[in-house]
This record gives sequence, structure tokens and C-alpha cells, in this order.
Amino acid sequence: MKCERCGGATTLKRGVYQYVESGLDNVYLKNVEMRVCESCKAVTPRIGRINELHAVIGRAIALKSGHLSGAEARYLRKHLGLKGREWASLLHVDVATLSRWEGQQQDIGSQSDLLMRALYFMALAERQGRQLPDRIMERIMAIAQREEDELAVVINPENPPSYLYRPQSEMMAATF
Repeated sequence: MKCERCGGATTLKRGVYQYVESGLDNVYLKNVEMRVCESCKAVTPRIGRINELHAVIGRAIALKSGHLSGAEARYLRKHLGLKGREWASLLHVDVATLSRWEGQQQDIGSQSDLLMRALYFMALAERQGRQLPDRIMERIMAIAQREEDELAVVINPENPPSYLYRPQSEMMAATF
């Protein structure tokens, strides 16, 4: 197959792919089939079950320890399909505040962080016509108790329901 960027020959490889197309710099897909251009070195992943993958990313972000980044908060909102003004209204904040959070110009306070996580799961559960499991709320409440290094979310697209967290620096070293 030819490279979409330069028309050069490509080869198939499997490995770890930093999934920046998600809008996040801390999501890595392991064991992903990729086309790598021999000329320009462009890497094109082959990702199946994309909707399920995006749901797993949302769950992993909402349950990770440490504070949400602006990009992670934006991902949760967009995964729910909400406009900024709708999400700001649910959070009882001004649209400008939400914009500063998502643009990483202002830190998200701990109460707003936990509220975003809870609302994310509540909105998903409501859309699916089910109730939130108690364990999710327990895990969200435990997040406030922990502080850890910056973590990356690692997902195997062939088994999207499972994910794990690894130090961001470790994953950056493993990518193509």
C-alpha cells in the first residue's frame, strides 16, 4: 500500500501508538497494527471498534487518579456530545471558566473535577437506561485521596474494555 502523505511504500508493523488523534497526549494503544512509510516515516494506525475504544478512554480518564487536565475534561464533554455551554450549565460555571479549564489556562478545582467525573458517568448511565454502580462512585471519591505522577492510559484495541495506567515517561519511550 502507498503512503497517504508522500506516496512512498509502506510496511505493516505492530507496536505502541500514541493516540493523539483523541485530543489527548497521554493515551497509548498497544499491539496496534500500523502502516509505516519507508520514505517519510509517517505512521498510520489501523484501529477497529473506535466507538468502544472512545468509551474506554472516557472511563479510564474519569477514573484515573490525580487531577483532570483541561484536555481530559474536554474529552469527557465531547464524548458525551455536549456543547461547552451545556456542560458549563451542568457544572454551574461560566462558559468562560470552562473554556479556561479546557484551554489549560486555569486549573480545575478539586470539587469541579470530581463533579465532572460523576456527571460523566451519570450522563452515560442515563443514556443507556441504567443506574450507576456503587463502585464507580466509591472509586471517584477515592480519587480525591490520591496524588500520583502523570499517568498515561494504555489500551489494547483488540480488547478495549481493559486498560491500565503507566507513567507517561515510560510510554513516550515505547512509541514509534
